[in-house]
Amino acid sequence: PLLTMVLVDRGQIIFEAYNTPARDDRPNFSWSMSKSLTAYTMGLANCESPWIDFNQKAEMYSDDLKGTVYGDATVRNLLMMSSGVRKAISSGDHLFRKDNCTKGIDCDGWEMSRSQKLSGVEYLQKVKERDIPSGREFRYSGTDTLALSNIMDKNGGFIKLFEQQIWSKIGAEGAGFWLLDKDNKAMAHAGFSAVSRDWARLAMYTIKLKKSGTACQQQFMNEASSALLPNYGSVGRLHRAYGYQTWINSNGPRISYWWLGYGGQRIAVDPEKERILVVTSFRESYMDEVDHLFSKWQRN
Repeated sequence: PLLTMVLVDRGQIIFEAYNTPARDDRPNFSWSMSKSLTAYTMGLANCESPWIDFNQKAEMYSDDLKGTVYGDATVRNLLMMSSGVRKAISSGDHLFRKDNCTKGIDCDGWEMSRSQKLSGVEYLQKVKERDIPSGREFRYSGTDTLALSNIMDKNGGFIKLFEQQIWSKIGAEGAGFWLLDKDNKAMAHAGFSAVSRDWARLAMYTIKLKKSGTACQQQFMNEASSALLPNYGSVGRLHRAYGYQTWINSNGPRISYWWLGYGGQRIAVDPEKERILVVTSFRESYMDEVDHLFSKWQRN
């Protein structure tokens, strides 16, 4: 089930392996690892040109969000996935049906977006009610991420900001790709692809920002990778806290932050030791072992 693994120690690759059909020059699809990139894009863009007050309601920055749980939540609530939207049905997806659907086409919200049947804005409008107050608890929800990218699309363009703030900074060796919905907007909640070594470069860039970025960049990245809300849900069960669209793990000797994607996509970062693990897969069943491996490596 393991497709790729890359281990990086202070900027140097110390282990790299690929199983067919994966290759070192073939982009790996992230699934929900892209959620973390979405949050970082917003924070870094705001550091360069402050235009968002994270404590203000999101509807101030996008008319699309007015009259929805996302618009009534603060931007910080959205970053922490605490809009208050009703619980997702499966893996952060709110739209799911078993009957009269075609697998891969229209059985859930992500499939409908990928197959050009549903735009991000339409998804937000279909799932717009809350059942708890905003900010009360972390609930894993792809629509909170879509609301963040919607705000950026209304204020400069999400993909443009991602290119400016992140992708152009890492010295990528390959191309990066965003899946687009029918409105040609990025599927920011599960849609970016890059080769494994560039995923490692993305992680290394976050360490650099935490340690030597501007004061604003350091503050944002340190908040993003801190335990801001507990995770009591079944999704990401090994990671009992959440930051800004980022999973926080306290199982090892030091706190690490993780990007998680469906099917066994994982990036783990120990910022103190500057150690990074990149894993892509097509099965979740052995992720406990991946967590144990990284914790053991932290102790060495």
